Amino acid sequence: MHLKKLLLLAGVLVLANSAILTAQSNMVRVGVSQSDSLYLNIVIPETDTVQYSYSRYRIGANTHPNAKAYVNGKEVKVYETGAFIDMIEHTDDSTDIHIRVAMNGEELNYHAMLVRPTSEMPEFYGKVISNLNMKPDSDLWLTAGELLEVQFVGTPGESVVFNIDGFKRNIPMQEVPEEEAGYAGLYRGYYKVLDSDLVYNQFITFKMKKGLFGYEKVKSEHTVTFNGTPRVAEVVVDDAYLNIGMGTDRLGGARYGYLEKGVLLNIDGQKKGNYRVRLSEKLSAWIPMRFVELKQDRRQPVSSLTGNIRVSGRFESDLIRVSLSEKLPYITWQDINPNMIYVDIFGATSNTNWKIKHKSSEGIKKVNWVQVEDHRFRLEIELNHSQNWGYSVGYGWGSQMNIEINRPPVITNPLNPLAGRVISVDAGHGGDNRGSLGAGGFVEKDVTLQISMILKDMLEAEGAEVVLPRTDDSYVYMSERREMTLDAGADLLVSIHTNSIGYGSNPLDIRGTGSFYKHIAFKPLAEIMYDKMLELGLADYGLTGSFNFTLNAPIEFPNVLVETAFISNPEEEILLIDPEFQHRMAMQIVEGLKEFYLKHGTIESLSEMPDK
Repeated sequence: MHLKKLLLLAGVLVLANSAILTAQSNMVRVGVSQSDSLYLNIVIPETDTVQYSYSRYRIGANTHPNAKAYVNGKEVKVYETGAFIDMIEHTDDSTDIHIRVAMNGEELNYHAMLVRPTSEMPEFYGKVISNLNMKPDSDLWLTAGELLEVQFVGTPGESVVFNIDGFKRNIPMQEVPEEEAGYAGLYRGYYKVLDSDLVYNQFITFKMKKGLFGYEKVKSEHTVTFNGTPRVAEVVVDDAYLNIGMGTDRLGGARYGYLEKGVLLNIDGQKKGNYRVRLSEKLSAWIPMRFVELKQDRRQPVSSLTGNIRVSGRFESDLIRVSLSEKLPYITWQDINPNMIYVDIFGATSNTNWKIKHKSSEGIKKVNWVQVEDHRFRLEIELNHSQNWGYSVGYGWGSQMNIEINRPPVITNPLNPLAGRVISVDAGHGGDNRGSLGAGGFVEKDVTLQISMILKDMLEAEGAEVVLPRTDDSYVYMSERREMTLDAGADLLVSIHTNSIGYGSNPLDIRGTGSFYKHIAFKPLAEIMYDKMLELGLADYGLTGSFNFTLNAPIEFPNVLVETAFISNPEEEILLIDPEFQHRMAMQIVEGLKEFYLKHGTIESLSEMPDK
């Protein structure tokens, strides 16, 4: 790619929150320099002082492509975008970062510092029980066999116990070794809940020996309940979800799926702002408390007998109806080879004595039911086509469960399979959410929008209707992107992103393209996109499943996240900002969509096509 084209493109992209130092005026400006003057744009670190715990830290910056760059006295390569990178060893409590660029007798300097966070606790005078790192840190509702963990930070080397108020007194606590805790004075204690324990909303009282007979006492802010009476709760929002466990990460933790408003749940536990949902004898889940309201007038567990099953069809979908007396929770998943959909209904016991399948249900091969265990009723739905094109599970009139399954789109012209199709193209990030950063000063939100607009033009040239959840540099909530796709009746969604590494990895070591999916039903789409991107000569970063990205979560339409390349890698950053390579990436996505539709759509036979 020519240098003039790179510098021109660089001048178009505005980099918010990035300071550029100029040799002539020493002013701070926003943007990428288009002149021949020396400049220094620091991308990483983003502040002059960085709290950082790990042993290596990534530096990313850019300057004039003809300049020389030095990081802590070592010369580093300057790429044709002006980008340069390095890894800093951070083994002391603080590490200086000195970046210098020089050209034609001029130089610019930048200084920053990495500071290792300390875990030092304040000094305590006398007998002190503080509320630092105190547990319980939320109200708890535990059942038999679960372990209550309590802790606090206080004066080291003391004798401490805790009470469960109104229940048990003087349960021993131990001071955690300093080498394990990182500081002195962290005390922990445990109590295992028994079947016979009955405790309701009681506080924990921490006690530290004080003199011969007395104690220093502090009461916890949160309460505990043991073996409380199960309650019924109702889902009161439209976007509620069931978590598999209490784990979390930047994507939010693993989930079973979503529940619609009005579903009733059996609740028998509480931790960290979540209720435990008792789905069946052997399975539980967790739901954020903000999603539900406890029913004051219901104490008995919610349940239902199942009635008859009716399977019918219409022009573009098939419908399975199951009669229930209550809106019960459900979990759904899929399989391929054969093409299956499974729906488990919890709290349901079979009283299904017949099932009716109409000839209109052309997309359904067969529907079976299984009573998997007490209060767990499963529907096994085998489809007639090779690809799951999306489905929905919810309640219609009263408490009748409806499972609506999309049929494959009809391809009227195999030579132009995208004609008439509705496709959602999502440009990742936007607005204040910049996404990943490249050392050349380019940001993910700009690159994804550029590729998406090119892809839009290409798809429209093929006769497709394109839905663009984001059309400018603004942030669109993930829920809105999903709703826009659904409201437009899109066949599928492609979300465009650029990848990046963490601060502790060398950007030269990690590169390549990848595709991401969550549901196994949509793996075929991700595989095709992955193969198409690899044809560009990009390295193999991998095909990733079970990915908990919000736009991979919908079951209503096939979806795929395409991580085009690593913008954190300066060589791939050059590709990502090259308009010619952007066109090639967009063309590969178009070719992938054609292949997917031709392979898994319904090709209208010539005998069925109207005469011209």
